[in-house]
Amino acid sequence: MSGIYGIFYKNDDIVTPQTLAPLTAALLDWGPDGQSSWRDGPVGLGHLMLHTTPESLYEQLPVAHCRHPHLIITADARIDNREHLAAMLNIAPRERQTMTDGMLILFAYERWGQNCVEKLIGDFAFAIWDRRRQWLFCGRDIMGCKPFYYYNDDRVFVFASDIEGILACSRVPRRLNEALFALYLQEDSAFAEKQRTFFADIVKLPPAHQLVITKKHHQLTRYWSVDCVQDVRLPSDEAYAEQLRELLFEAVRCRVRTPFPVGAHLSGGLDSSTVTAIAAQRLREQGQTLTAYSWSPALPATGELPDDERQLIQTLCDRESIQCHYIDLKAEDMVRTYRRDFTRRPYEMMLREELTQRQATQNKVRIMLSGWGGDEAITGHGWGYWSTLFLRGRWWKLHQELLSLLKLSEATGLRERLRQYVGVTYSKVLYPLIPEPIWMRWQGRRPGGYPMTCIQEHFAARHRKAVTALRGPSLRERPSVQRMQWRWLDNGHLTRRIEAWAINGTRQRLVYHYPLLDQRILEFALGTPPEQFVQQGWKRSLMRRAVVGVLPETLRRHNSKVESAAFGVIGAVSVEALPELFRLLATKPGTRHPAAHYVDLERMQEVIDQTQTPEPKQEVEVLLITLACARILGAVKDSRRPSGAGIPRPVSGT
Repeated sequence: MSGIYGIFYKNDDIVTPQTLAPLTAALLDWGPDGQSSWRDGPVGLGHLMLHTTPESLYEQLPVAHCRHPHLIITADARIDNREHLAAMLNIAPRERQTMTDGMLILFAYERWGQNCVEKLIGDFAFAIWDRRRQWLFCGRDIMGCKPFYYYNDDRVFVFASDIEGILACSRVPRRLNEALFALYLQEDSAFAEKQRTFFADIVKLPPAHQLVITKKHHQLTRYWSVDCVQDVRLPSDEAYAEQLRELLFEAVRCRVRTPFPVGAHLSGGLDSSTVTAIAAQRLREQGQTLTAYSWSPALPATGELPDDERQLIQTLCDRESIQCHYIDLKAEDMVRTYRRDFTRRPYEMMLREELTQRQATQNKVRIMLSGWGGDEAITGHGWGYWSTLFLRGRWWKLHQELLSLLKLSEATGLRERLRQYVGVTYSKVLYPLIPEPIWMRWQGRRPGGYPMTCIQEHFAARHRKAVTALRGPSLRERPSVQRMQWRWLDNGHLTRRIEAWAINGTRQRLVYHYPLLDQRILEFALGTPPEQFVQQGWKRSLMRRAVVGVLPETLRRHNSKVESAAFGVIGAVSVEALPELFRLLATKPGTRHPAAHYVDLERMQEVIDQTQTPEPKQEVEVLLITLACARILGAVKDSRRPSGAGIPRPVSGT
């Protein structure tokens, strides 16, 4: 993943080499294949190259074109609809083979202006300086696969692929965003983090948004949403499955279009297995091989396959002649991950992935495929389907589907089947129909609240209004499959994971691609009738039908996502790491730790002690997050003493 950065002085200060040097230095890990910059008066753009596609080998950014010298672009992009876009732009066939993705975006902007982002399919973050209009035009892909951070005030606009690039600019304040920490300590904050960062004055360009910056104004606009999606109506179930199959192969083809070694995540689930199988077949056709990586522990020395996800993984690996690398997670890995400063280097889903990255680097892998995004859309479980049948008065169909669920559950005996029928009717039909305000009151808390928190009440109270404003919508099951798909896609948790992997992976020269988040697949999923996703009790029905012949039958019909081996290890090392992480917060006898201003450390010690029992009842992940926050906030609190100069000071607002 290449890195980009830039500065626009709105007060007409001149950008010099010395202006850009700190940003370049902060982002050096992003550019192992070269760095370059461009300056013109109050504007400077930079690029750090990491080659991934055949066309990137020809790319030199920032760049203008002789036909459009007033436009200069810097970009981190992989454009997937290259041929279609080139045809619309009347680019001669002989030019297309070496036409870089950055130049395609530049030509698209020249043709369609700000509407150009609507024509692009792929992963991208870019900035174009338009000399004629005297503005900077920026865009980011629909799921935020390419990071884009920025700072904007009356004097200067600064952007970069990594928050380190923004912080390297001396004109950017470094006030910590206490309100986001307060939210983080009480519940999942993914929705807020689509735009917010842990620095109050630094934000992100949200996914599916474009931004125009002038000396006097800025305009942030969303260019893609569920409202852009058209209904998909095909003549038969077979037609839907065939259409999805074609889209899956095309999405993977676009992402293995690289001269570098390719790897793939493999868990034994439907999503990662589908991506891995298609990629392995495609790469064999190109004379290449695929390497798989699993978060599960290594196979036993006996060579016997346990009855867990590793058996499914091995089934696919044997069929496709794939070598799979497993990880050996230890408590010290947990301690290292949760000791990092996540305000600068995110740790979301990095515990096991950091070990995967190291292994992939040893194998010289540069492209890593992931199945993230399937659950939220195309391979979703049909959330909202059963309550929708009820609301539409299709009660006989609803009854048949509920009976099919019971058949798959293998319930025996009339009483047991009746009990399960009542239970599934409540959970899948009646519960989703409870209005949100009533549900929130019934739960006794706002959506998403953690079952346990050690936040100091006075700290929570000070930020209560700001935290309420930052909360996202509830993700509990509600009527309408499309509505549920969009809630999960738009929630922000996927983008948060993607950003963490992008920023950490870059340091290992590793770029992530997500075939199931391809725009064409997402629009197909959002436009497809709900009954395609659940049939005869089988959830994920559409994907299962689409991969007939692609996956072994044991995998295609596997009806569980539980990864018992992987989660067994992470649970054990988490509990083992907690006391060590708490010990690292210790202070000299008789002194009060600065973090005690934000977190009840005595309460935390009690809860950690409870996790060391044979049957812990506390949420270990919440404790890990709390400990990580306490370390950072403690350092900030301590910085108010004279010896702490240079550490960011907190801010109460957002």
